[in-house]
Amino acid sequence: MIYLTTDSMDQAVYFDLRKTEQRRRHGDTGRTLYGLVGNGITEVPVTVENWRDWTGIVFGSGELFSFVDERNIRRMLGEVARELELH
Repeated sequence: MIYLTTDSMDQAVYFDLRKTEQRRRHGDTGRTLYGLVGNGITEVPVTVENWRDWTGIVFGSGELFSFVDERNIRRMLGEVARELELH
């Protein structure tokens, strides 16, 4: 579980990584992360695809973004994906 930020009610927002897959496309390697983003009250599934020059993030439906700004979570998950790619 990776702590990301706090929500509007001062609760921790986290990313719970469930599964990773290495991908190969046109000689380039990437990684797909599957997990949950939540704040203890609500969770939404998330898929993060990270390639060398591109990161795509797809969220499932849920009420989480009533408590936290989606843009911030997207930016933070992109940083997490890049960090995991380095290790």
